[in-house]
Amino acid sequence: MLAGFGDRAPEEVPEGIDSMELAWLAHQIEQRYDRRLDDDTLARLSTVSDVVELLARLGELRPDPA
Repeated sequence: MLAGFGDRAPEEVPEGIDSMELAWLAHQIEQRYDRRLDDDTLARLSTVSDVVELLARLGELRPDPA
């Protein structure tokens, strides 16, 4: 997801996330998962690993399509 910001290859994405990347990610997550991220959650997202953990939790919370 983050590689789409700046049209990069996934291997070009650094572990650390800057403020512009975080804003873009928050927007993408809100659109894909239909969830607004609160300030506490956003404050805990400073690395790609943090985002991966969040996405795993959101995937678990997503309603079953069936």
